[in-house]
Amino acid sequence: MRYLKFLYIPLLTMFSVAVMATEPTNIIVEVEGKSYYKHLVVSGDTIYSLSKAYSVSESSIMECNDGLTPSTLQLDSYVLIPKGEVASIEAQPKVDKKRYIYHSVKQGETIYAIARKYKVSVTVLEADNPDVDIEHIYPDMEIKVRRSERGFATVDEIEREREKRVSVEDAKIIEERKTEEVATETIIENVVTETPAEERVTEEIAVDVVAEESTAADTLRREFRRLAPYQILRTSLMMPFHKDGKVNTSIVDFYRGVLLAMEDLKTEGYDIELSVFDTECSEERIQAIMADEPLLYEAQLIIGPVYENELSVIVPYATANNIPVVSPLADITSLQSPVLFQMQAENYNKYDKFARLFDGSREVVVIHTASIDRDYEAKMREFSADHVVYELNYAFDRESLLYLRNADGTNGEQIDITEFMRSRTEKLFVVLASKETDVDRVLTTLSSTRASILGRGGLMGDYVVVGNRRWKQMTSIDKQTFFNNNTIFLVPYHANRANESIALFDARYVQAYEVLPTMYSYRGYDAAMIFCRSMFEGFDEDTNEVLMPLATPYIFDFVEGLYVNTCWTMERYKSNYTIEVE
Repeated sequence: MRYLKFLYIPLLTMFSVAVMATEPTNIIVEVEGKSYYKHLVVSGDTIYSLSKAYSVSESSIMECNDGLTPSTLQLDSYVLIPKGEVASIEAQPKVDKKRYIYHSVKQGETIYAIARKYKVSVTVLEADNPDVDIEHIYPDMEIKVRRSERGFATVDEIEREREKRVSVEDAKIIEERKTEEVATETIIENVVTETPAEERVTEEIAVDVVAEESTAADTLRREFRRLAPYQILRTSLMMPFHKDGKVNTSIVDFYRGVLLAMEDLKTEGYDIELSVFDTECSEERIQAIMADEPLLYEAQLIIGPVYENELSVIVPYATANNIPVVSPLADITSLQSPVLFQMQAENYNKYDKFARLFDGSREVVVIHTASIDRDYEAKMREFSADHVVYELNYAFDRESLLYLRNADGTNGEQIDITEFMRSRTEKLFVVLASKETDVDRVLTTLSSTRASILGRGGLMGDYVVVGNRRWKQMTSIDKQTFFNNNTIFLVPYHANRANESIALFDARYVQAYEVLPTMYSYRGYDAAMIFCRSMFEGFDEDTNEVLMPLATPYIFDFVEGLYVNTCWTMERYKSNYTIEVE
């Protein structure tokens, strides 16, 4: 697997958790006639590091502190360390180094990664390391690896071992979580109230890896495991940094936004390890990543891939292992999974906020051109079905000409656009053009006519133009006409640089990368902030919760088997050259 070396290596340096030697204390207390060190837990401390610092066994530390495990050790809490175990530790028999290899655990490494490295089953590793909680190993811990067993376990065997253990562990976690919730009277209401509790556990852990054999549980909401504040979140970023052998600059922008989010999350106290994979817009590449990269199998959150065909490769694995997958840019049309989150605002109700404009208070004027956006026209027809509509044809012959439109679509009587707009009646213009030149000419005609009437001291009714968001992607259009025509857009992402949050982000981005951010940069920041935080704070089941890391809101609703962002932003380009956002 090819990593993005120019991106990946510095990232691990910046965001991996520092492993520092534990400093023993000289504070000694007496409890029931026995002496203990009273140790204040600080960042970097683990039960393993405490055992090394005080020369005692890990099990004895946990026995002296009720309920203490590697996963419950908390910052700023006190731990009692038994005093006087050095002799017993030294008296333990020496391990035969001819029989074992001593593997020092690296940052982010798991027992399964070690098993794959040496091709030794996890069962053997567990038997040879009885004093180690193999599901919670830590950096610099030494794991004994039996030399005689090396090379006898295949990757597939180890993976089956992992899946079996993860399933059992998940079942325990679910049961423990339910017990804790009842005890504290903070039960999280299950969204599938018709399903008995025992069936929900089955749905949570027994999902077939093969998408074609997915059960009904694949269309039901999931409850994701919530990390404690002191735990490390392992996140995989899977993006097409290269396409057809060329660097994808938009994805690089996205990644830069993710990096700035990582800085902010670290400031908030979250420990996150980010592994970066280049999917190269290739299903085969993703399959290779899944086959060869242990870091992907340790991921608790996956951001990416981008395209639906790429997602279809990774989603079955994520569904089986209950790992949230974030689709940051694609509008998903057919793929379903209860672990899949679509950040791109969905398409099927994107025009709903326009409905209120067609309330009968304005005359509806539809302008046809030689080029027509049929999808846009169909939606506007739905809104105007109950209203009287003025139909006009637009043509250009060295000047802009407007005609009343006949029932058969031909030109009727030519109209004087100045007289037509001089009317005191408020109007709502719907411009159906799809070509840039047609859009630009119609908008310019409307705005210049308005300027002419008002410049001569004339009066006219107010009007707005219902904008097609595709216009904003057209490079030849004079964007000033959006303001001059009070144009209203519905957009999936709003990033007005006058916004304070955007302005601060822009300043940081420019300082870091010496270029202005793009919409991809903002989306990368949003993706990391929303979903990395949610892994610690929990995924709120209230689908009306508005999430807004920068300036664009997101509302995720569970729609047809996946979580979809249903929030479109309405932008009003006002004639005073301000943008009003709803």
